[in-house]
This record gives sequence, C-alpha cells and structure tokens, in this order.
Amino acid sequence: MKSEWFKEWFESDEYLKVYNHRNTDDAEKLTTTLLGKIGLNRNSLILDAACGNGRYSVLLAKKGFKVVGFDLSAKLLTIARNNIKKESCNILLFRADVREVCLKTEFDLILLAFTSFGYFESDDENFKFINSSYKLLKPKGYFVLDFLNEKYLRNNLVPFSEREFENLKIREERKIEKDRVIKKIIIENNRAKREYYEKVKLYDKDFIINRMELIGYEIVDIFGDYNGSEFIPERSERLIIIGRK
Repeated sequence: MKSEWFKEWFESDEYLKVYNHRNTDDAEKLTTTLLGKIGLNRNSLILDAACGNGRYSVLLAKKGFKVVGFDLSAKLLTIARNNIKKESCNILLFRADVREVCLKTEFDLILLAFTSFGYFESDDENFKFINSSYKLLKPKGYFVLDFLNEKYLRNNLVPFSEREFENLKIREERKIEKDRVIKKIIIENNRAKREYYEKVKLYDKDFIINRMELIGYEIVDIFGDYNGSEFIPERSERLIIIGRK
C-alpha cells in the first residue's frame, strides 16, 4: 500500500462520488455551530485548510467573510473554482501540501475540517500544520479541528459495506491496524475495477489536546457532532476542537 495514498485518491474521478453523502448540509451545520461559538466580525479573514471542493469556503464567503483556501488536489481545486464561479464568490485558492504551507497573512480563523488530519506516517508530520497554524493566527485567533472520534470508531467499526451510486458499485472494507484505520475502496462499473485506500492515524482526544496545548493553544470548546452536541467518548462520532491563540 502506498504511504501517500491521498495523492491518488483525491485526484480520482470517484472520490466525490464515494462521499456524495458529505454534502453542503453537513458543512452548513458545522459552519452555523462554529459561528455561534466563535465571535467573528464580517470582515474576518478565514483560512479553509485542505478545502477540497470548496464546500466550507463557499458557505463562509456567502456569509460575508474573506476566505482563503488551499488543497493538494489539483482536481478538487478545479471543482472548487467552478463552484466559486457558480456562486459568484470572491475566494483566493492555491495548491499546497498541509506540511508545507507558505503564507505570511494572519487569519482570524483557520479551519481543518472533514478528517483532513492523520494522513502521514509520523506524529510530527501530522501535527505540523496545527503547529504552523498557530503562527498564522492573529492574537486571539481560532483554530478548529474536525476529526473522527477514535474511541467511537474502534467500538463501532463497520468492517464491510456496499452500495451503488449512479453506475458505480462501491465496496468499502475497513480495519484497524497499528493504530490506523485503513479503508480499502473498490469501485466497479461494467468496464473497469479500481481500488483506492484511505489510511488515517487514530489519535484520542487527550493526546490531541495535549499537543495543541504544548503548541500554545487554549482549548475553548470541544463538541461531538456538527450540531455542537456535548462530546461523549463512547457515543460521539466526531471530535471537534476549538483552540484559541
């Protein structure tokens, strides 16, 4: 299995079809929750890290914020630019790896959403963007991490699922190996069969919070879903952490 699985997967034509259920509704819920918990002026500058097809960037721009986004995938950035054009938004996008983001601007809010974390082999690589984000924030600026809940996932892992979307048969096989959740995605149509992987390092809440506090963040809120519900280790599907510089 390739260690940098995301380079192939996020450039594929099938990625957004597999995650078609992760739609604007989810993004709207989290955006509404965050804005209710974080006081931002309409002129606030927001960085949407690993922005993908621009779901969050567009929503935030439509609410009046100044938005900058980046992603490693050229294909997803092309889709994001098309979405931005359709919505007549003014958003600056650029291509970058989260481990090597070169910016001098300071932001009021940095958002790392939809499990765009834990992709790399080492802890230092995985936390590199969280560390550099601290330097990219204005004083009292906020960093938001939207990640899976490690304990819930371990207890509720679905080893196998299968469904159809459009003309595709999508089969997903999941396992936990060496503290990583590994998903094999097999996609078939009448003409071809393709395989992709996702491989995400599992971190529990206390480990992440400890690393964030060592970087300098003050943890101001933790919740367990996009509606802002209390985080309950055994029941919450998500781990959403708000840190302040």
